[in-house]
Amino acid sequence: MYSAYALWHTAKISAGDVQSVHTVLDSRILDANAQFSGVNMEALMNRAGRAVAKLVKSLNPKRVLIVCGRGNNGGDGYMAASILRKDGISVDCYPASTPSSDLCKKKHDAFLKIGGNVVKSLDGQKYDLIVDALLGVGVSGPPREPYASIIKRLNKSGVKILSVDVPSGFPSNNVVKPQFTVSMQFQKEGMTRSNSGKIVVSDVGFTKDVIDMIGPGDMIAFPSSPKYSHKGENGICVLVGGSKKYYGAPLYMAESALRMGPDLVNLFTPSSIHEYVASNCQGIILGKSGIVDIEFNYDLMKILKERADSLAIGPGISKSPKALEEASKIIDFTLSQKKRMVIDADALEATRNISDFERNTVLTPHRGEFRSTFGLDPTEENAKKVARKINAVILLKGEIDIVTDGEILKKNKSFHHQSMTRGGTGDLVTGSVAGILARKVDPLHSAFLASYIVGQAGLTAFTRMGYGYFTSDLLAIMPEILVSGIKQNS
Repeated sequence: MYSAYALWHTAKISAGDVQSVHTVLDSRILDANAQFSGVNMEALMNRAGRAVAKLVKSLNPKRVLIVCGRGNNGGDGYMAASILRKDGISVDCYPASTPSSDLCKKKHDAFLKIGGNVVKSLDGQKYDLIVDALLGVGVSGPPREPYASIIKRLNKSGVKILSVDVPSGFPSNNVVKPQFTVSMQFQKEGMTRSNSGKIVVSDVGFTKDVIDMIGPGDMIAFPSSPKYSHKGENGICVLVGGSKKYYGAPLYMAESALRMGPDLVNLFTPSSIHEYVASNCQGIILGKSGIVDIEFNYDLMKILKERADSLAIGPGISKSPKALEEASKIIDFTLSQKKRMVIDADALEATRNISDFERNTVLTPHRGEFRSTFGLDPTEENAKKVARKINAVILLKGEIDIVTDGEILKKNKSFHHQSMTRGGTGDLVTGSVAGILARKVDPLHSAFLASYIVGQAGLTAFTRMGYGYFTSDLLAIMPEILVSGIKQNS
């Protein structure tokens, strides 16, 4: 329906001050977060319908056919039809299928109540304008029947077409080819004059707080495994952490990475702590990286080059000169292999001289680490500035998590708890980002997801146990957050 996300780029498009481009995925996430936040979705639909009706009237058609789907995109169409009828425009609606969403049913019934005409056959030749309100951003994959055939018929009709939000079927190979598109709130990434006609963007009323929100809707980006996938196809994650002094941090990192569902997690730690690590984490493949401090050795290089889908480095490595020197080598090699990576904690010190992370890296500093690493106060604007400068995603942890790639910025204000200052919570975030990256999710969405999942686990832990919960309790709660998010957005 209306929508937001992977890349929000500045674009010069019509419609007031609305100047952003969102992916279809981001649009779905925005809708879900808006519904969770209690936004009046009918009010948004009413504004969408008015925007469609306004453009229709500006074209001075004699007869209008609105082809409606069963979901909220169809609801926008029925709403526009009611407005046009009240304004004396000759308008008919053709339902591609029976309305199924509550709002679509409501707007369909309202159109009939005012005497609106619903036709049973699709004969576009009778009209001089067809409004395509079949499918919006909530549909993924190529259109199924009856929509697939209807899209082909519309394109062959020779009649001028106006699409609602996105051309139906976008961005598949079977897509409506309109002369106009009214895109709600944001132009969607990939829409151009050639595939969408003249694009008019209408602000339907999402507030900035909702647009900037990290919340349950972000779980739409959490990946599912292909039905016939095999071991390794769903991600191989490589983690480097720990030292003789800090041996708990790499465990938290590894366990949280495992919770995100990659097929294999390889943890490289100094051999001096292997016995402890091996006795406390059964699901990992344990590798040697040095004796007292981490070390960039052949085994680590080989797996990074040949098998890894993501790397996480930092938790517990210490700030010894030796550890930072080896961390720098590991980071540089991973960049040379164009592998996705998350850098945290002490390893942030090893990033000072890197000017371009090539959009493959998430850095996860807390406020103090951001200040010491980049020499700037940990503000929203400075986070954007740094992310843009080094071409990376910044997940700035704190009272409010800030996640930005230098263009997009979203915040986790509500799904965490102030008690999450205790040791190990940052390591959980790092491992979660790494696990999600390994499953082929882009760095920005991986950071959004990790902030929400770990934060919500912390909030749930506090609700149940007060200040008496352990950091390890968050690991036990994470599957609940995943299941809840998947159910909520299915």
